Amino acid sequence: MKKTAALMMAAMMAASVLSGCGGKQKWVDGDGKIDGDLTFWTQDTEPWKTYFEPAIEEFKKAYPDVNVTVEYFAEFADKANQAFAAGEEPDVMQTYNSISDWAKGGKIADIPESVITKEEMESLYYESALKNKMYDGKYYCIPSEINVESPSLYVNMDILEKESVELPETWIENNGPASFAELLEVANKLTVKNSDGSVTRSGLAYTYAQWEANFLSLILQYGGDYKDEANNKVKFVTDEAKKAAETLLKYCQGPDAVSDEGDTRYDLFIQGTAAMCVGAPWYAGSFAIDIPDVNWQVFNMPAWVEGADPISIGTGGWGYVVSEKCKNKEAAWAFVQFMTSAEQTGKWALTTGALPARTDSLTDLEYDPNVGSVNKALAIVKDILPYAAEDGAYMGTPSTLTYTIVREKLRQLLVDGDIDTALKEMEDKGNQMIEEYLNR
Repeated sequence: MKKTAALMMAAMMAASVLSGCGGKQKWVDGDGKIDGDLTFWTQDTEPWKTYFEPAIEEFKKAYPDVNVTVEYFAEFADKANQAFAAGEEPDVMQTYNSISDWAKGGKIADIPESVITKEEMESLYYESALKNKMYDGKYYCIPSEINVESPSLYVNMDILEKESVELPETWIENNGPASFAELLEVANKLTVKNSDGSVTRSGLAYTYAQWEANFLSLILQYGGDYKDEANNKVKFVTDEAKKAAETLLKYCQGPDAVSDEGDTRYDLFIQGTAAMCVGAPWYAGSFAIDIPDVNWQVFNMPAWVEGADPISIGTGGWGYVVSEKCKNKEAAWAFVQFMTSAEQTGKWALTTGALPARTDSLTDLEYDPNVGSVNKALAIVKDILPYAAEDGAYMGTPSTLTYTIVREKLRQLLVDGDIDTALKEMEDKGNQMIEEYLNR
């Protein structure tokens, strides 16, 4: 089985804040030696440790004069934000946070051309993976992955066998259903409801845990847009947003429901109370660990809207940054370049289920189309990645819009069904968020 390659490097910075004057000093090569001490931070999960521990040992063998101290944190986003606020950040950090505030505050530096040029970035990476790595026209982080939450379809083949339901052969041939109507036909056969009509086994679970991304992608599939970058605004009081909300409600409430509305789609699939679920490519890596004895398959999701492209929401995920305060820049850049080489990023992708942000990575990944696997999940999603839409980097923290504001209003929508109020509050709170970011 081929290991393949690569997302590419992660990001870093250069420059050092002068104490007492607030000015910047450009990074100048020191003695040219790759040596000294480095601190490196990342999150504390088993897949991360499984990858990083041997990878860092390999780096130490290649650069024996560099001493790397690694720290893993469970509440990683909180730890990173607190550290930068206190001026206690590490030399090198892997992060999924938006880098805008750190770049705006002079905490990190733009990428020197000796690492990768702007032209190289834009020719090698998916566009939607890059925008949240840029501030004021400069890149401050090279993405390791593109984060897409809703392009994949997972099927519990054990449940299908038990229920004597067969998938159309074309799903294997075409890496997924030809249409949402075709998917819905299978989902209806697999959905189980109790006497009051509520779903006890989801034919297609899609609520909670990133279903906000489904909502945003549905707006785009209906031909609308929630982004108004020219005016630094968002807009949700639109016909397309209303159709998107109605669609999500239709299939998790009422007579057409195929999805449980009260638990995460991931948990439902793990528990065996969902026959199929919408998910991200990284689900495959987690399923391989959490349900090793379950026979599951993976396909690409079709567009929910007939005639539309299979649009999903894509952003730049994990990447590497270097603090301006780092005293051993040569070692830091060597570390970044090593960890983002084709070999290492290939190992990273296959260990964590991450989807490389580079368009030329994982091009020769082998898999059996008849069997669900991490390899298959990573390989087939590349067919629909060109349709991944960037989520709105101009907002500064678009993830707050998606996973705080939109999430909260969608969950309230499940309770009261008041679509107009939910959309109005999404718009108002989203625009308030953007205004606060711009005025910081």
